[in-house]
Amino acid sequence: MARQQLLAKSGDPPIPLSEHLKDVSEYCREITEAYSVHWEKLLGSEGARKVSEALVIAGLSHDIGKCAEGFQRSLKDRQKAWNFRHEVLSAAFLLACKFPDYVTQKLAFTAVLTHHRDLSDNNLLIDSGLLPLPTPEFVNEAKEKFLQRLGEMAASWDWLRSFLSSRNEFMGIKLPERLKSVPFPEKYLSDLREELLRSRSFYDASSLPFVLLRGWLMAADHAVSAGIKNLRTELFPGKMPPSRRFQEEVGNHRGHAFLEAPTGSGKTLAAIKWALRNRKKGERIFYLLPYQASIEAMADKLEEFFGKENVAVLHARALDYAFRDYFERTEDYHTAYSMAKIDKELNRLAHKPLKLATPFQLMKWLFGIRRWEMGLSEMVGGIFVFDEIHAYDAHVVALIVEMVRLLGQLGGRFLFMSATFPEFLKELLRDALQGDIPVFRVKPEDEWSRMFLQKARHRIFWRNEPLERMLPDIIERAEKGAKVLVVANRVAQAQALYRELAEAVPGVYLLHSRFTHQDRVTLERQIIKSLQKKHDLDLRILVATQVVEVSLDVSFDTLFTEIAPVDDLLQRFGRVNRYGEHAEAVNIYVATNFDENKLKHVYDLQRIKDTASKGPDNGSELTVPVMSEWITGVYSWGWTEGENRRFCQARKSFLRVLQYLKPIMHMDEGSEDFRGLFKAVEILPIQLFQEYQEHRQAGKHLIANQLLVPISLGTCWKLRSEGRLKTLSDGLLIADAGYDPKLGLLPEDSPRKDQSFLL
Repeated sequence: MARQQLLAKSGDPPIPLSEHLKDVSEYCREITEAYSVHWEKLLGSEGARKVSEALVIAGLSHDIGKCAEGFQRSLKDRQKAWNFRHEVLSAAFLLACKFPDYVTQKLAFTAVLTHHRDLSDNNLLIDSGLLPLPTPEFVNEAKEKFLQRLGEMAASWDWLRSFLSSRNEFMGIKLPERLKSVPFPEKYLSDLREELLRSRSFYDASSLPFVLLRGWLMAADHAVSAGIKNLRTELFPGKMPPSRRFQEEVGNHRGHAFLEAPTGSGKTLAAIKWALRNRKKGERIFYLLPYQASIEAMADKLEEFFGKENVAVLHARALDYAFRDYFERTEDYHTAYSMAKIDKELNRLAHKPLKLATPFQLMKWLFGIRRWEMGLSEMVGGIFVFDEIHAYDAHVVALIVEMVRLLGQLGGRFLFMSATFPEFLKELLRDALQGDIPVFRVKPEDEWSRMFLQKARHRIFWRNEPLERMLPDIIERAEKGAKVLVVANRVAQAQALYRELAEAVPGVYLLHSRFTHQDRVTLERQIIKSLQKKHDLDLRILVATQVVEVSLDVSFDTLFTEIAPVDDLLQRFGRVNRYGEHAEAVNIYVATNFDENKLKHVYDLQRIKDTASKGPDNGSELTVPVMSEWITGVYSWGWTEGENRRFCQARKSFLRVLQYLKPIMHMDEGSEDFRGLFKAVEILPIQLFQEYQEHRQAGKHLIANQLLVPISLGTCWKLRSEGRLKTLSDGLLIADAGYDPKLGLLPEDSPRKDQSFLL
């Protein structure tokens, strides 16, 4: 077969095999330049050298098995399935080569063999000779199939040897003279698999090279296949605002750090300066936030500094967010979908140097999901900024602490930021990183900082009554022209408050998590524009749940809220007089009388009681020092008993997952454990089913998905136990529950009381 006919991929245009191999090898070389400084710290200079050499060799040879005539025919005619793993031939060829050292050969072989499927994959194992039932008859049959497929490389043998011998990557490596010297890899693979199964951990000095080789070869192959031929390493910010003193101090510090600074002080700029100062070469920067809405807002800011081409946005609904943005601009579904999908796929690749994500997008790799080595390899030596570190519950904190411990051992450097930073949380993180970590704060060293720290935006009033009893005061303030925020702790409670207020005054709106994605986004945008006087929405009162704490960059004139843990309360306060538009502190009212039987399912009741008992005196102005003292008092003893129990259980479970994770093997049970972290599912209210089907039949799947409503697992179980939840063959959950565009999901309502929808 002539050289020019050999393809790596079909398509328009088709990609020549030689071009693809050279591009992947070059991408691998750029990876070694960016990361070798970190590999040396973990593996020593000799170990890092072998990893670097093996990676570029693997890049140049990973697809040489595609030379086989049958594979080339299958590229040109999809009806002619080849039914053999081409990477088995590629890896076997490397076994026939004579390397200067055995370790480099073993690393390159392993990476090439597993660059599509890992050692948990039966098809790969069978084609390599490792059979579930290794009787002599079956082993001979597998060997005969291997030799038959190997024979299909004969026509390209001379080209293959000429191509590899002309490349620097194979300098010093003796290529096999004859095709028949390429061995059946069964014995070698069997020994390798046993070695990896016996490994004590996936990140010790003996196992980590296999993880790095597989991870980075997959990353390089995926990037080049997507048309990305270079790893972005340089990261230069555009024009940045003048720095304040604390930002300069943080930005000049090398190593781990805590930053405790109030909202609005400029933590993001400090984080950017710190990250750039600590970056050694081309390692990735991970900016982590707890909420998807926060990530989308931060993306605009970081893209302004570094350009969209350098910022990857990663979270579970990234495709939906991108689609909505493009759809509003183009008003064409297919164009918007195509652009959003390209965005998502590019952001998943390794080439963008700044990753904006939730911690779960990093954590998932450590649960052993498929191709987990790719994610871990990128995190080695990484720069990690945890913003709003206070916002996680005890369960998630346990996972974050152990992830930080592991990534710290792999050369990661960390900046933890929060406006409210309990001392016990700092101690947990110090223990994870095994050392003292300095704390940076805004200090009263100049006029700006003194005014910032002492100026109070809020004055707190405690009300020993339920939030429902405060309705007359809420109405009075709204009638006097104030923009009033009302925050309840439960959706049903918020809906009931909304109904009563909407009957009394105009301009009342409701916001919570149980709207369709479409309705919630529309409502949030209308609220924001109304408060910015860019929309004619007559907003006087917004009744909301906890979603207002993170999703809206808005400012109201006053707040009435049911009590919540101090962290959450302070986030709610931050939605009032947010920009200091009122010269004096504005009043906020906290209802301390609540239904314990209902609230215990939302918050730890001991934390609620501590928040009230340790809080400022009635009528106090909330300056930064006052709020800091409040936080310290509430968390003086660390976790409550219930929180500590959840923390310890989560930590124990996660450590068990890490213990059983082996190189080059995924864990299906780990994937299930990871999915179990999310305490919500999505359902389709039955009355929206027809509209959903119409969008699906028109091929507009993303618009159809905008009709789904997130609900808690508890609500899901309740609907199922009542026979009001049906699972379709595609996994869609249809709920016999009411839905109103103004009220959201109404789980207690049953539009189909005869349950005929289940038939």
